[in-house]
Amino acid sequence: MNTTPLSNAASLADTVIDELSSGRWSAVTDRFDPAMRDGLPEDALAAAWAQITGQAGALEGHGTPDVARAADVTVTNTQLNLEAGEFIARIAFRDDESIAGLFILNAEVA
Repeated sequence: MNTTPLSNAASLADTVIDELSSGRWSAVTDRFDPAMRDGLPEDALAAAWAQITGQAGALEGHGTPDVARAADVTVTNTQLNLEAGEFIARIAFRDDESIAGLFILNAEVA
């Protein structure tokens, strides 16, 4: 079993967060693995992001991703600073750099 995280996972996470905040939904979903592509189409991703920013305002910045290996994926956790709250972007990357999981979590819960 591979225990080494992807070396470029932090950069990948930064890119995905930038794409989300810019509304480039297809750029994000193009990175999805087949299961994510089936479970979270572009319109649902856009609606989820709109709900978060509707509640907490625009993304003002984000922290440096924390990177760890968990079974067969590399998981990044990145603090998101929105106008009225903080969240965590948790993104799981497969070894081929496709996205196996994407969650925007309330920072207090995460």
